[in-house]
Amino acid sequence: MDDSTMSTLPSLLGVGSNVPVLTVLASFFFRQDFVLLTVFFALVQTTTGKDVGDDTYKRDAAVQSSWMVEGNDDKSIAPEKHDDEDTCIDYAADEVEDSMYDPIQADPDCREEDGDCTLPPASTLEEEIIMAAGCEVMDEDDDEDEARPATCSAEHQTVDKHWGSDPKVLQMRDALREAGEHGHRPPIFLVPGLASTRLVAWRHKECNERPLMSDIRVQDNVWLNLNLIMQMGTMDPTCYRECLKLGLNQTDSGCKLRPDEGLDAISSLSLEGVQSKLLMGGTNTVYSWLIQWLSDNMGYDVSSIVGFPYDWRLSPDKMEERDGFLTFMRRRMEAAVQTSGEPGIVVCHSMGNLIFRYFLSWLRVEFTAEVYLELLDKNEIAEELKDALSSLKQKVRSPYKRRKKVGFLRSIEEDLQRKHGGDRTFWDDAQKEGDERWHHWIEAHIWTYAGLSAPLLGAVNPLRASISGETMGLPISEEGAREMEVSFGSTLTISPVSSHDAFCDEWEFNNWDEEPEPASVVDGRGMCLDDLALDVQNFANDTHDPWRGYPALRSLLHERVNWDTDFPMIEVVQEDCESEAGSFCLKRFSEVAPGDVATGRIFLDFGELWKEEGDPLLVKHEQLRNSFWNSDIPNPLSEPWERPPIKHVLMAYGTDIPTEVSYSYLKRDDSRDNMCKQSDMPNLQSVLWEVDGGKIVLEKLDAPKGLFGSKPKKKVVGQGSLHHSGDGSVPYLSLAAAHLWLLYGIRAPSNGSHPTNPLEKIHFSHRPRGGLLWKDGIPEASPEEEEKKQTNKDDSADTGTSHPHGTKYKPEMHRFHTKFENAETGIEHTTTVIEAFGVEHKETTRNYDILAAVFTDVLKWMHNDFEVPSN
Repeated sequence: MDDSTMSTLPSLLGVGSNVPVLTVLASFFFRQDFVLLTVFFALVQTTTGKDVGDDTYKRDAAVQSSWMVEGNDDKSIAPEKHDDEDTCIDYAADEVEDSMYDPIQADPDCREEDGDCTLPPASTLEEEIIMAAGCEVMDEDDDEDEARPATCSAEHQTVDKHWGSDPKVLQMRDALREAGEHGHRPPIFLVPGLASTRLVAWRHKECNERPLMSDIRVQDNVWLNLNLIMQMGTMDPTCYRECLKLGLNQTDSGCKLRPDEGLDAISSLSLEGVQSKLLMGGTNTVYSWLIQWLSDNMGYDVSSIVGFPYDWRLSPDKMEERDGFLTFMRRRMEAAVQTSGEPGIVVCHSMGNLIFRYFLSWLRVEFTAEVYLELLDKNEIAEELKDALSSLKQKVRSPYKRRKKVGFLRSIEEDLQRKHGGDRTFWDDAQKEGDERWHHWIEAHIWTYAGLSAPLLGAVNPLRASISGETMGLPISEEGAREMEVSFGSTLTISPVSSHDAFCDEWEFNNWDEEPEPASVVDGRGMCLDDLALDVQNFANDTHDPWRGYPALRSLLHERVNWDTDFPMIEVVQEDCESEAGSFCLKRFSEVAPGDVATGRIFLDFGELWKEEGDPLLVKHEQLRNSFWNSDIPNPLSEPWERPPIKHVLMAYGTDIPTEVSYSYLKRDDSRDNMCKQSDMPNLQSVLWEVDGGKIVLEKLDAPKGLFGSKPKKKVVGQGSLHHSGDGSVPYLSLAAAHLWLLYGIRAPSNGSHPTNPLEKIHFSHRPRGGLLWKDGIPEASPEEEEKKQTNKDDSADTGTSHPHGTKYKPEMHRFHTKFENAETGIEHTTTVIEAFGVEHKETTRNYDILAAVFTDVLKWMHNDFEVPSN
């Protein structure tokens, strides 16, 4: 079997490319007599179930339709007629990218001709280019006389291929690199994303239902174990799945899995070896590229980089309750800062950003609880409360249980205060002092936060995983995958959050001339985005667009684009047909809004509609109740994340990669179900993708499939409200929410006759595709340049490297930056957002240009805030 045969086999089978390749390769390399069994499994795999949705409002007309129904250009459609020739259609089979579980997904930038995609290159350092003032950059191979214009100056400027020419940046980079083991550096804390930590077994599990199968033993690497994956694809699809699955309320079930330890646990998922190279390629690398880049470029090592591996299956509260993960984060940060003498840099990728958000919220409540207990201990209080406090100190050790007991004490104290006529509790006083301690801790321990590919408003894809399964790139049916994923509390952590919850006025509007409705609840936030939007819009006239150059802020603030602005986030099509073949069907449409996820309504309504045995989606509703509602930590699904009170915040992400943004599911109530047996799971009927430039593409998934079946149909159905698409995993709306953080602290109050547009305080710069230097202002692209942007990566953008994973080219990047001075402390805070065009979700941890763009700002701040390190 040659390479071309292996690469074309998946398409011949009519299935997605990643999983069958893995399965077929496993069979070929390790047991050729399993080939027929493997092919059979791949064929069976195409008959599994898919995704779902829920509704906020119902359109009760007997026959309506959505733009997700093919051919529905005018949003009206005649009743569908079923002919006698109708065949059984598998509505579940599809080739939708399993995008949120991205560590083992195929890398679009890793091509066979680029060489080894398994490990980082031997060195991430690159030679500098010398550019003369007023001259174009010369290739090393070019003839010098031909490369220089006739008027070229003799003075030269040193320009690094990735770092640019700022002397402060280059000085600090070189000083860090050369400082040696005794040089002081701000420690770097790495927080990985979903499915990006190795999980190890701590309980033996037998997998001996079939001969030649390996058991799962204590300290076996389970996520990601290629031998177990091959067993899943060839002999037993259940043992590995049962090992990964969690029990009731996210407890251990099957295997007792725990996160591996240290930096290695988040560097790569599968241990090195021939199997990893042949079967996984570079798809299992997580932070290994970034760690090597930090070492090569800035001299970091294990003494100054701290990794935070965690069980990515759990919701954040369960990480703390079971493993003490949040407490470990706090103590490990404190120890690293004490050792280095400098506050640290937190670098998060993907879901890791949301874990960091939860950590900060948890820490705030933790400080309040600590102060509360101190106040109770220092004051004369009723004997009943003293007895409860004494019992608390004797029995409670972990911070998680202590806070649970604090809640019990608060209820006792409130009863006593009412009994004695008091109107203020110790908790009220504790909150004020607790907040002061929280701010002080952050200032002392976290100097910079760099968020890479952050889903600030969540994503729709994890809902699909919970409701109808996502294979995670494994040789497993989607029904089997869904059985696992329903048990994972982590998928709720990335649930969509409404962008409208960032506003104070709760104003649904069509025209800016309308009067805003008063808010039903007084909002305590320091800045209301609706007021800021009006301040900007006041500068609009026939000749001036105050939003020019800031399309993301225009969409979020002025147009108030949300998940369901252009299309339903999730749609359910209920089809009611008469019993005789050839009769007409009536359709009803239901839609899911972002708020339906936070309230859990989506899971209840889908359970009611599909009536699955055991009601598996009820588990997700209970997870919401236990981990997000009944918690003393503010519910992260109830409102967008405000900029954290950290001195420097920098967010970077890729754009213009096709990304899933909407799903439509079919529920057929028809006697034909007796002939065409459907899965009990909700059936995914179609998918909407946002693609380059914000166009919307419809993918129909109801085409017959099989050995000679056709692939899903795709067609452009319109232009969305946003000007970009996401990064292949996270929709652009969620990534672009970082632009709202630029407004933190910059809103200028009206000052009489000289009002100013708040957006003028945002500094905009860009780096052209293939360029070396950043330029101020909005790029003015010619039609030829715009056309060139739509082409694939070409040699004109080549840096001269041959490294895979997107490091061969220099993407166009836009940079937005603001700064303000804290009125109370006088400390300057900065916020930066970097957009990299054509860069995929994982590449923000591997593309050298993006890393250099992020750490260029970090080095500038380091130069200004700290002394230059030296030997």
